[in-house]
Amino acid sequence: MPEKEMEKIEEMGNELYEKTKVPVFVAVVADLNETKPIDLIKRVENQYPTYILLYFSLKPSAVNIFASDDAKQMIDIEQILSPLPWRGTIRPVMSPAFSKSESVKQEVAIFNGYADIVDQVAESRGVKLTTSVGSQSKTSFQIIRTIFYAILAFVILQFILAARKQRAQRR
Repeated sequence: MPEKEMEKIEEMGNELYEKTKVPVFVAVVADLNETKPIDLIKRVENQYPTYILLYFSLKPSAVNIFASDDAKQMIDIEQILSPLPWRGTIRPVMSPAFSKSESVKQEVAIFNGYADIVDQVAESRGVKLTTSVGSQSKTSFQIIRTIFYAILAFVILQFILAARKQRAQRR
C-alpha cells in the first residue's frame, strides 16, 4: 500500500481515537491459515474494551469486520461489506470488474473500508473529523460505480436482445 494512503489511514484513526476513544485497526495478513483473526481479536480486546478491526486476508482472499458489542452499534457492518456497488465500500471494488490488479483492488478496498468505518463512528458519536476523506469522494465513487454497472447491465441486455432476435430470425 502506498505510504501516502497509510499515512492518511493513520491520521484518520488517530483523530478518531483522540475524539471518541474508539480505536479502528486494520490487519492485512498474507495467509489466513497462518494468522487467525481470533488471535488478533484477543490481543486487541486485552487492550481496548471498545474496538473495531478491519481484517483482510490475501490468501485466500477474505475480508471481515470484527468489533466489540458497543462498537457494532456505531457502524453498519452489513452496508460496509455489502457486495452491491451502490451500497458497499469494500466488496464492490474487490470484484474482477473493478481492476485486474489484485493489489490495486486490495489497496482501494482497505482505504475505502477504513474511511467508511471512521466516518460512521464519528457520525454516531457526533464528532466532526478534519482528516476525514468525507462523503464527497464517497459520493463521486458511488456515481462512477453506478454508471459503470449501468453500462455493464446495458451491454448485457443488448447482448441478450440480439441473441433473441437471432433465434427468432432462424425460426
